[in-house]
Amino acid sequence: MCSGRSPRSSLDIDDVQQRLHLPEPTLRWLRTLHGGRDGSPRTALPDDDEADRLLTRLGVASIDRATTLRARPDPAAHPELWWIMGRLCDDLRSTMGTPPAGGGWPAFPQHTGSAGRHLLVWACLAVLPDVRRYHARHDVPDDISWASLAALGTEMASARRLTGAGGLDATWGMPRVFRGVTYRLGRLAFDRQRPRPEPPDHAVLRAGHSGLNTHVPADGGPLDPAACDTSFAMAVRFFPHRFPERVGAFGCHSWLMDEQLANYLPETSNIVRFQRRFRTFVDREQADWAPLENVFHRRYESDEVPPELLDELPRTTTLQRAVVTHLRRGGHWYNQTGWIPV
Repeated sequence: MCSGRSPRSSLDIDDVQQRLHLPEPTLRWLRTLHGGRDGSPRTALPDDDEADRLLTRLGVASIDRATTLRARPDPAAHPELWWIMGRLCDDLRSTMGTPPAGGGWPAFPQHTGSAGRHLLVWACLAVLPDVRRYHARHDVPDDISWASLAALGTEMASARRLTGAGGLDATWGMPRVFRGVTYRLGRLAFDRQRPRPEPPDHAVLRAGHSGLNTHVPADGGPLDPAACDTSFAMAVRFFPHRFPERVGAFGCHSWLMDEQLANYLPETSNIVRFQRRFRTFVDREQADWAPLENVFHRRYESDEVPPELLDELPRTTTLQRAVVTHLRRGGHWYNQTGWIPV
């Protein structure tokens, strides 16, 4: 690590807001980070050669490595962004291994430029040694450690396809990966959850037990049933020997859990077969945006999907046709949580 440590700054959150004019949700997120208003966090970053090597190890494509290196934050040129990054790094280090109670990281507004859009990437690089040490303390094999952290490359590629710009967009997953909570085990990834103090409304989890949240990484190819079997079996062996939670179930909150998919996809569909592993379905919420982002890499800003957007979408695969046909018929797609008892 180099790039020099910055001198302690006299900035506080009010100064940062006055200069950056962050949107209210971003400001609320910033206030939740460890350290509150006062304190002057410091951090250090790898030099360009080391950063490029680490980004490569983290699965980051060459185009995204190049934009990241050009967008290096600097304590003199970007004092407000540097302050935010330091506060974020302090937060990650102080909560390492603790499943977060809230959501993810916001995207930084366009007026913060490329440095703002890549700030979260540099924060991940800054805390990478801390995550690796945490993995080592918990006897996480090296291949699983790096496979888990390589979610950064997948996330950056997805953000570039979705927005046309380098860096990171709003992300739910990266705070968990770089807090040592999410682990890639073969085709699937799993993140630890906080134990439930009271039994939930459904009967799958008991009080004091937690679930493993199941993710389907975008870079894993077909959702092959045998590969999924292997991942679930790995998870059952991997987590109890390293972490204190009493795991009672696998959960998956996703548009892939929308049972309407079975009306359009054949019984042999990998998506349908994956969904039918889960038995109890709760927490249904409208999310037309989810299949549009994940299947077509398209985003829209209105409450309803614009008809002109549907006209532009390809309908080459059965899944593409299903998503568009259902929306054209006036239907909606939903995120839903499915549960499998362990």
